[in-house]
Amino acid sequence: MKKSIRSRTRPNSGARENTLGSQAHKLDDLLDELDARGGDNANRSHQRWTFRDRSVEVLLIRPDGSEVTLQLAARNLSVGGASLLHSAFVYPETEAIVHLPKVNGKIARIEGVVKRCSHVRGVIHEVGIKFHEPINLHDFQESDPFAQSFSYENIDLSKLQGTIVHIDPSQIDRQIVRHLLRDSSLSIRGCESFEEAKQFMEKGCDLIITEFNLPDSDGAMLTSLLRSEGHTMPIIIISSSTDQATRDMVKRAMVDVFIEKPIEPGRLISAIAEYLAPESTHSEQRAGGLDEGMRELAALFASSLAEHADNLEKAIEAGDVHQIQAIAMQIKGSALMLGFDKIGKSADEITSSVATLASSESVFRVTRKLIMACRTVRPVVT
Repeated sequence: MKKSIRSRTRPNSGARENTLGSQAHKLDDLLDELDARGGDNANRSHQRWTFRDRSVEVLLIRPDGSEVTLQLAARNLSVGGASLLHSAFVYPETEAIVHLPKVNGKIARIEGVVKRCSHVRGVIHEVGIKFHEPINLHDFQESDPFAQSFSYENIDLSKLQGTIVHIDPSQIDRQIVRHLLRDSSLSIRGCESFEEAKQFMEKGCDLIITEFNLPDSDGAMLTSLLRSEGHTMPIIIISSSTDQATRDMVKRAMVDVFIEKPIEPGRLISAIAEYLAPESTHSEQRAGGLDEGMRELAALFASSLAEHADNLEKAIEAGDVHQIQAIAMQIKGSALMLGFDKIGKSADEITSSVATLASSESVFRVTRKLIMACRTVRPVVT
């Protein structure tokens, strides 16, 4: 199946938007030609997404310390780097700061280093920049559950870890998914309905795979319900229902990925790796931006969350709102300090509920959300 890749192209206003000068008016034709050439991706771990922007600001820091700011035309983007076009040669190992436009209108300042510079034609050169830290590609492309693009290629299944709840009334289809993932280290909990899945989800899961048509709901309604309750775990729908009504419902429900049956194994594995690969940028907390000591504390905090979840469950069983508040306050301070924003906000919701004298049942409801959040935190990447 041909990959469907999102593009981003700014209209040419006639001004000198990049260093290509007069050659820029045929930029789209050149990029089409370069993309058509393809390339060997046998050893590539990061998939390249088409990212066409006529004017991306790049600061180059030369070895002698001098700096130059350029407007370069962008060709593509990956988790680990970017490819841009320039009218001159740039020496490898030149430090670079790329200012990339995000879908929310903000600009991301990303540090990296030039790793290659190859001649294309005339004065045009393609500059490959490797980022110092991985980026989340979805910050730079609008979300589309039906898009074919993912961040990783040539995935080592054995490195995929986490817990998946798989909801499908067909036992055969559940067995097919389990067979496709047999070489991974994933824990897969299969069930026939959303009601049955709840008991597994309450124990914590990293990702949900569901059929669209369920005996007690549908994939879109299930997703909308979970999102309304504050659950942010990725949700993948696998189904043979692909009519326009289904597509519209899936897009409105904030489903992360839709995979059509019969399943293309590579697409399923890439979709799961998007969220559960060790280097995934979608995890609850990343070590980037923390010094070494804080990274160690973040790892220690992450490992303590399962115990906090157990203690919160015991407090609910005992009907002890004050104990729930004490645990939530303990979690909140550390979570927000160490970058676990989802955990911190969930804990804050509990303390706010208690402060406003909400009913015990209301407090228990938001506490269950925190319990699930604690159990879906994956190990911190250092």
